[in-house]
Amino acid sequence: MITRGLRPPFYCSQLDLGSATTQEVFMRPFQIPAALLLAATVLISCQSQTESPEMIVLGRLVTMDPQQPQVSAVAISNGRFSFVGDQASAVALRGPDTRVIDLDDATAYPGFIDAHLHVAGIGAAQRSVDLTDASSFSELIDRVAARAATLRAGVVVRGRGWHQSKWLNPPSGHIEGFPTHHALSKAVPNHPVVLEHANGHSALLNQRGMEQLGIDANTIAPEGGVIVMSDGQPTGLLHETAIDLTAPLHAYDAQTAEELVNLAQQHLLSEGVTTAHDAGALQVDLEAQWAMARRGDLAMRLYSMVYASDEGALSEWLARGPLINAGDNRLTVRSIKVQADGALGSRTAWLHAPYTDAPNTSGVLTYDLDALSALIRDSREHNWQINVHAIGDRANSEVLAVFAPFTAANDDHRFRIEHAQHLRLGDGPLFAEQGVIASMQPIHLSSDRPWAIDRLGQQRIKEGAYIWRDLLSTGVIVASGTDAPVEPVDPIANFYAAVTRKTLKGMPETGFEPAQKLTRMEALHAMTLAAAYAAFEERDKGSIEVGKLADLTVLNQDLTTVPEVEILNTEVLLTMVGGEVVYQREEAANP
Repeated sequence: MITRGLRPPFYCSQLDLGSATTQEVFMRPFQIPAALLLAATVLISCQSQTESPEMIVLGRLVTMDPQQPQVSAVAISNGRFSFVGDQASAVALRGPDTRVIDLDDATAYPGFIDAHLHVAGIGAAQRSVDLTDASSFSELIDRVAARAATLRAGVVVRGRGWHQSKWLNPPSGHIEGFPTHHALSKAVPNHPVVLEHANGHSALLNQRGMEQLGIDANTIAPEGGVIVMSDGQPTGLLHETAIDLTAPLHAYDAQTAEELVNLAQQHLLSEGVTTAHDAGALQVDLEAQWAMARRGDLAMRLYSMVYASDEGALSEWLARGPLINAGDNRLTVRSIKVQADGALGSRTAWLHAPYTDAPNTSGVLTYDLDALSALIRDSREHNWQINVHAIGDRANSEVLAVFAPFTAANDDHRFRIEHAQHLRLGDGPLFAEQGVIASMQPIHLSSDRPWAIDRLGQQRIKEGAYIWRDLLSTGVIVASGTDAPVEPVDPIANFYAAVTRKTLKGMPETGFEPAQKLTRMEALHAMTLAAAYAAFEERDKGSIEVGKLADLTVLNQDLTTVPEVEILNTEVLLTMVGGEVVYQREEAANP
């Protein structure tokens, strides 16, 4: 945060803390360092008024409410907005215990909602070897070996984020660009190693890891999975459901699950995310989230989806029924996540026609379509929302066909297709006809589009890849998320991708397929109101309106006006959930 002279960006004209210490005022629910207190909320001394608000925020607020798109003040009472309007009217409401935040030159938005990410994965990523920016397989090996050297023999080394398409050169002995275990096994012989691909649909094991799991030449891959072999021997490379074989190396208990949630929420709040849609939680994760919600330990809000492939979790939650607004509106579990196909990077996304760069395959179906139909039928009594991962054009077509008889019913189903990344020409309007929400991740275009054209070819890229504008034009609700930790938790980068269709290095100059760009307000809508609607929560979230939950994301720049070249320099200054400051960026030293 850049200070301006001696006045910090968040200030108050009067300071009267009475007998309260600064720590008593500011440490909730996270302890805010004392160095930040000068820029935080303070108590205003004034004449007592009946039921005065607990907090007033003054400054530029982008509301996402078409009736008043921008206001200069809000008041907050009991965790919700009690006034939205002009500064003079807001200040007139203040009482002796009202805290006031002045935004100065910063801008506030409704709390950002990430409509698709993986909470446990984000938490685990904080503990794993980060391979996202490794430029080669040899660099990956060096990082893993360095971590192994710090651990006792036999301890599992986990890593994630590698992507062979982003390496400068393919590794020696590669299979269609993917590495094999041999060099890794030689460098790290005494620790089981499991390295998750950036897209979450592939993993690489070393020899010790395969031995511990019992994977050898005779191992048969589970349905919907691939154990990549070479000369009759496993290469260490696993795709899709074969990754489930590594579960013993990833297993964790309830305490660890809570630790992962806590790591994830701290990171998410620092990026301005106030609500996260957890796209496929295991039973251990759901129980941890529920326990934390009951104790009041969830600092952010979670909308968690039961992972259908966890049969124990699915059976229990179908019998239990949805959980809505538990723990002071911090946790909802009312949807089920199904994975219908793989990913483009591993060529396992299910396509109508073979891959342009691999004519021998069209991808894979990873969830039986009859089983999907039965799941929908069995879950309708309790109005479970069904959210299906579908990346390839055939996966999208087939899922829409399964949805069709159920979406024809006159009920508020709000079924979702997660990703909807590549569609067959003509399938887009079916989303609108069936009322199916497209839960998409603009940042995938920035990361994947440079090489996705090799997978799909020019025609398929142009007609059906990342077609946000076409979907909006036909009346489809498009909600956006980051898919973290597949991509970094970064709503600003996601916004940039949506409005520019460029890589994060600003290429190409006009953007990929520029006719599909979103306007800035459309991009903001996708990460606020549309994302709230995708969770049945538009009455409580997504815009700054009287009666809605007082969740705010404060940025140092106005995303609606800042020059395009400056968007990625935007920083989160403060995050508020229910009227509580839960994150504040540390002040930079005065120049």
